Amino acid sequence: MKKNASLLLHLIFAVIVIIELTGRLMDNIQMEYFVKPLIMIWMALYFLLYKKKSSFTVPVLVAFFFSWMGDNFLMLSGKNELFFFAGVGGFFFAQLSYIYTFTKFSEKGGRGKLQKNPWLSLLFLAYVAGMLALLFPGLEGLMKPIISIYALSLILMSMMALNRSGRVGAMSFKLVFFGSILFLISDSMIAFNKFHSEIPLAGFLIMITYIAAQYLIMRGLILEE
Repeated sequence: MKKNASLLLHLIFAVIVIIELTGRLMDNIQMEYFVKPLIMIWMALYFLLYKKKSSFTVPVLVAFFFSWMGDNFLMLSGKNELFFFAGVGGFFFAQLSYIYTFTKFSEKGGRGKLQKNPWLSLLFLAYVAGMLALLFPGLEGLMKPIISIYALSLILMSMMALNRSGRVGAMSFKLVFFGSILFLISDSMIAFNKFHSEIPLAGFLIMITYIAAQYLIMRGLILEE
């Protein structure tokens, strides 16, 4: 029964994703208006139906909610620059919720990979420093602190996803961590495309990596017991 329901839900998700990505390829924002808000709603519904752990339901749903808000605001950013700021704000709170979830909850307790190997933090910090160095010449006024703060929250989210290694099951860790890396890539492309240089097929590449990121994180969290 659950297997059939999962298949049906994935077919619905496939339709949503195909329409969204087609709209991106065709540069047709009208196609996005209907399906983009459904992405995180689907994630939340699937998570609620198949999660094994109940203790972190609220913070995970909070992350999904703020991601949903970020999606909607960024979708409207072409109409008014304020929507871009609001979208970044939505994703900032989503990252904080993910950081809390990855840090607070585990299956085995103890220290994670990053705590055992603190030098790995340097790789993440070097990446964010390099990105900000590229972006800063194109940022003006409030954009500099806003983008810097969001970049730090994003990189910390990925660091905490790495730190789950040894604290949760191997598959749960891998899915969430790879999802966090895709999230990092997607948001890096948004920033690079907007503030540095235009990326060919940027909208398509940003959305396919973002959708995959959220999906992998969600599936990984479902496996956590």
